[in-house]
Amino acid sequence: MLHFDPATTSGSAVASLFRVWWSLRETGPGHRPEAAELAGAVEEMFAGLDPDGPPAQVEPPGTGEVFTVFGLRYDRADALLVAGVIPGEHAAAAVELDGDETDFTRWIDTFRAESGAAAATAARAQVEGGDY
Repeated sequence: MLHFDPATTSGSAVASLFRVWWSLRETGPGHRPEAAELAGAVEEMFAGLDPDGPPAQVEPPGTGEVFTVFGLRYDRADALLVAGVIPGEHAAAAVELDGDETDFTRWIDTFRAESGAAAATAARAQVEGGDY
């Protein structure tokens, strides 16, 4: 089984591609994305990358530690209320519980950062940028 680290640029790209593929599948009952649809999504993701450029354009140096950020996303304002940050990659182990948080969505993601505070800042920036 292939594993990837969503806290890295390449891992984030794979996760983003998966979400695009899944959204293309969800366009109707039994719909399978056409190859051209997926190829167009990949081309859009890679816009601006130079195939002859340095590797750093797609994978930054692995500095910092991996942190998992938990919180509530305020749906009306694309804002994240961070509830906690813990060292390590725990997003895949999170359990979704039944609940009704009006105007809020439970949120969790993994980041590579120099500190827990830096991971929380990166999480807020991701949500505020609409990339969640």
